[in-house]
Amino acid sequence: MHPTDMVTRQAEAIVNRLGLTGRCEISVVTLGYDPTALTRETVTAPFPAEAYSSWLTVQSGPAPLDDEPPLGEGVHVLVSSADESTRVHLPPDMEDVEALVLLADRLQDWAIELTHGQALPPCPGHPHPMSAAAVDDRAAWVCPASPEQVLLLIP
Repeated sequence: MHPTDMVTRQAEAIVNRLGLTGRCEISVVTLGYDPTALTRETVTAPFPAEAYSSWLTVQSGPAPLDDEPPLGEGVHVLVSSADESTRVHLPPDMEDVEALVLLADRLQDWAIELTHGQALPPCPGHPHPMSAAAVDDRAAWVCPASPEQVLLLIP
């Protein structure tokens, strides 16, 4: 599966879990993709293993900022609503689980900002939101007070 399709499905599932389905649009761009590096459904580091950084941009309006860094190699996820948008860069050298946790974490930050501090996704029985974390080589939503307690797997 092409990384763009995989990340689009993951971003849609995260946006759905955050309760924002129908309120935003998702656009995914992959730069530096090597189709020969894919086997079955697994992405096996199709990009050069160099140092990259990840960043999150939150802005007013759906259009990209003029002063955003240029798109580098990796996967770029743009999620836009009528009022704000965010772009998340997933570096090409990240493991799949780390990238999914990063995507969930950044989209969660954006959703909480967008909803003026609403706890998203809500942690059962607590006033705080769940946190994205890697648990046993899986991306999961966990209770920040008890991170060993997996509440939901992140698809």
